[in-house]
Amino acid sequence: MFYIHVMKGFFFLVGLIYMNMTLSQKPIHFSFWNTRHNPTFSINEPNFTYILYENKFFLKEWNNKLVGTDIKTKKGRISMHFAQRGNYNFSSNKTSIGYAQKMSPKLNLGLSLEYTFFHQAEIKNNPALLTPTFGITYKHSELNTFYSSLYHSGIIFHNNGLPNCLLIFWNHKINESSSFATGCITENEMVIGSFGFNYFYSDCIKFTIGINSSETPIEFAFTCSLKSFEFLLQNNYHQKLGISNQIGLAYKW
Repeated sequence: MFYIHVMKGFFFLVGLIYMNMTLSQKPIHFSFWNTRHNPTFSINEPNFTYILYENKFFLKEWNNKLVGTDIKTKKGRISMHFAQRGNYNFSSNKTSIGYAQKMSPKLNLGLSLEYTFFHQAEIKNNPALLTPTFGITYKHSELNTFYSSLYHSGIIFHNNGLPNCLLIFWNHKINESSSFATGCITENEMVIGSFGFNYFYSDCIKFTIGINSSETPIEFAFTCSLKSFEFLLQNNYHQKLGISNQIGLAYKW
C-alpha cells in the first residue's frame, strides 16, 4: 500500500513537470493570441472573445483548451481567460485576469494574475499556485518596438510562485509586408534565443515562422482575418516528442 502511494506521488510530480515544461512556449508573434505572456499585446485591439485548442504531441491526455475575452475600459483594457489541460485523472486548470493601459503614445504597461489548480484523482491535497505576470511594450518608432515581460515558469515548486522567467524582444518593421523579431527568454539559469519572421500576404493573411534554441526549435503560425473573425493555425516541433498543432478562433467587436 505504501509503495502504491509513493508511486502515485512520483507520477504526480513527473506530471507537473511535463505538463508545464511546455509553458515556456515562446510567443513567435506579438498579438492578442499571446496575452498570457504579456497583457499589453492586445492594447490596440477592439473587444474580442477567443477560443484555442492545442493538440499536444497527438496525446489527448495533454490537449490544452483555452477560452478568453478582452474588453476595453475607459483608460485601458481587462483580459480574462481560463485554460484546462489533461483529463479527469490528472489536469491543470488555470484562471487569469489582467489589466493593460497606455501610459503614453509610446509606452504600454500590463499586469495579470493567474491561479493554477492541479488535480489528480485519489489525492486529497492537490497543490495550487498564484503567479503574476508583468508586461511592457515600448514603441521606439514606427519601425522598432520592444517587448518585455516577467512571469513564472508554471512549475509549481519553482520560486514560490514569484516570477522566474524574463522575456525580451525587439520587433523591426522591414516594409509594409514584412517584419522580424529577435530576442531571448531566460528561465532560472537557462537562456533561449529566438528569431521570427513575419510576412503579411495581405491585410487579412499573415505568416510567421520562428526558430529558437530550445527543444522546440521550429514554429509556424498562420492567421487569417475575415470581417469580425480571425483564425489561427500554429504548429511547433519538439525534438523528442514530435509535433503539436494549435487552432484558434476569435470574434472581434
